[in-house]
Amino acid sequence: MNKKETNLKDCYILEPKRFGDERGYFESVTEKELKDLGFNKIFQVSNSLSGKGIVRGLHFQKDPYCQAKVVRCHRGAVLDVVVDVREDSETYGKWTSVYLTPENGRMLYVPRGFAHGFVSLKEDTLFEYYVDNVYMPRMEGGILWNDPNLDINWDEIFEKYDIEKPVLSVKDQDRVTLEESNVKFYREPRRFLITGFTGQLGYDIAKELEERGEYDYLALSSKDMDITNREQVMKVVKNYKPDVIFHCAAWTAVDKAEDMIEEATKVNVQGTKNLTDASLEVGAKILYMSTDYVFDGKKEGLYTEEDTPNPMNVYGKTKLQGEEEIKRNPNHFITRISWVFGINGNNFVKTMLKLSENYDTLNVVDDQIGSPTYTKDLANLLVEMSYTDKYGTYHVNNDGYCSWAEFAKYIMESNEKTTKINPVTTEEYSELTGTKQAYRPRNSKLSKEKLVENGFAMLPSWQDATDRYCKELKKVRK
Repeated sequence: MNKKETNLKDCYILEPKRFGDERGYFESVTEKELKDLGFNKIFQVSNSLSGKGIVRGLHFQKDPYCQAKVVRCHRGAVLDVVVDVREDSETYGKWTSVYLTPENGRMLYVPRGFAHGFVSLKEDTLFEYYVDNVYMPRMEGGILWNDPNLDINWDEIFEKYDIEKPVLSVKDQDRVTLEESNVKFYREPRRFLITGFTGQLGYDIAKELEERGEYDYLALSSKDMDITNREQVMKVVKNYKPDVIFHCAAWTAVDKAEDMIEEATKVNVQGTKNLTDASLEVGAKILYMSTDYVFDGKKEGLYTEEDTPNPMNVYGKTKLQGEEEIKRNPNHFITRISWVFGINGNNFVKTMLKLSENYDTLNVVDDQIGSPTYTKDLANLLVEMSYTDKYGTYHVNNDGYCSWAEFAKYIMESNEKTTKINPVTTEEYSELTGTKQAYRPRNSKLSKEKLVENGFAMLPSWQDATDRYCKELKKVRK
C-alpha cells in the first residue's frame, strides 16, 4: 500500500496496490498496515448512499468513543473533507480535501480527533467507512460544515462539480463553529497508571484501555510499587507522569481488618495519601474505588452520595478515610462500588460455582441487600469518567438490587446447577459456620441517579452482567 502525506498531521491518502487483467483487478490492505497508521482494529464497517450534492458532516464522536476512520468510495464520487480539531496539533483548525472514486482506488485515513465530512459528486454514490470504535449516538458531535473561520472553499467546490445547491440534514445545518465547540481532542496520547493490577478491577481497566486503543498505561501490582512506601510511590509516579491514576489497590479482607487495624489503615489510608500527594505533584486526575461499607446500612430506601457516611467496621472506616485523602486533589473521582466479580481473581460467583460441585444445599445470607457489580462493566464506565472533568463522588454498580441468597440462586439457575440455596439471616450464618464476622450493612442499596444526571450511562442489570460473566468463565475454563 502506498501512503501519501496530506497537509494535515497524521492524516494520509492510502493507495492499495492493484493487480489486474482484462477480467478486473485485485487489491488488499493488511491489518499491520492499518495498525502502523494508528488504526487499531476494524470495529465496524458502515456504508452510506447519497445523491449528488449531498453534504454529510462535519462529524466526530466525543471521547471516550472517538473514532479513527478509513474511508473510500465504492460507487460514484466524493470529495472528502476533514479538519484537524486536536488542540495540541501543529495543524489544528486546518483542513484538507481528497477526491475519492472507485477508479482512483484511493482511501483516506482520518485519525481520532478529526472532524470528517464529504460532498457527493454523483448520483447514487456509495461511500464506505471502516471505524475503530463503537458507534455511540449519545456521543455524536461535530462542527458547522461552513464554519467561516475554517475557510473551506465550498463555493469553488460546488462550482467545479456543478452543484447548484448543497443538501444537508437539519442537524448538520445547525452545528456550532469550531471556536464555539467545547469538545476537546488532543494528539498526544494520555498516560494511565493503575494500582492493584492483579485484582479483578485493575485487570479489567487495563483490558478496557486496550480495547479503546489506549496502550500507554502502567499497570502495577504491590510487588511493582508498594503504595505504603511514600518514597517509592513518589519516584514511580514522577518518572511516569500519568495523566490519570486509577487507584484500585486496597486492603479488602473485611474480617481480618478487625484484628489487623494498623495494617489495613496503612494500606487504605496511608497508601492513598501517598498516591494523592503524588498525583498532585504531577497534576494527574485520580479515581478512587470506595465501598458501600462507608454506610451503616440502617437507612430505609436508597443511599445517595449526599447521605452522611457512618461505617461500622474497620474496612469501611479506612476506606472513608481514604476518601478524605483523595478529596485533597480537586480533580478526583470517588466511586463507591459493591459485591464485585471479575475474571481475574476470586469472588462470590466463583465460590458458589465451586461449592455447587460438592454440595446439594448451601446456606446463604438473605438479609443483606445490595448490587452485584461486574468489573468489566465497571471498568468501561471508569475509563469513560477519566476522559471527563465531571469530578466528585458517585455510586457505581450494576442496575438492580438483591440479597446474597437471591444472587446465589440466580448463579445456580444461570449455570443450570441443581444446588439449592437456603436463605438464612446474618446471625444464623455465623452460628452455622462458627465464624465471627465484621459488621455488614443490611441495606447497601445505592442510588445511581447522579450518574445519569452527569451524562454517564447506567450499567446493565446485575442479572445481565451475571449471565455474561458466566459465559466468559466457561470460555476461560475451556
